[in-house]
Amino acid sequence: MEDEPQNAAEVVTDAPSATPIRPAGILAFVLEVALLCAAGLWAIKFLPLAPVVAVLVLLIPLVVLWGLLLSPQAPWRLGWPTHPVVAHILFLLGVAALWSAGHVWLAGIMLVLTLASIVLNWLKREELADDAVAQRRNRRRPAGRRAAR
Repeated sequence: MEDEPQNAAEVVTDAPSATPIRPAGILAFVLEVALLCAAGLWAIKFLPLAPVVAVLVLLIPLVVLWGLLLSPQAPWRLGWPTHPVVAHILFLLGVAALWSAGHVWLAGIMLVLTLASIVLNWLKREELADDAVAQRRNRRRPAGRRAAR
């Protein structure tokens, strides 16, 4: 018998993904990337360093904090409703950073997207809160001998 390599496109699983992708999630991702870009543009304009160094000095701590507190798999993820409130405050700070750096059009676009995200989160708040509770409940706990210590 000859082993045939499996094509990754042919593998079908019945297990649903942990979290469905929703418009609020897509918008949040776009705003998170826009926040990083806004911080980078602000750093280039206002920090008295070489542009690459200025971006790295500001973005590395921002990415680390986002990864620890706000990302979907964050070890210390903020709970509901703290998470969306903090995220939207950061997005508005990104708007202010773009505005102060002289990128008025980009600031306007980010402001519109942030306001749309706020409205979407407000309208879907019960569903998002239920999802947050379900995610917290489904989080995997460490198991095995070392986890008992």
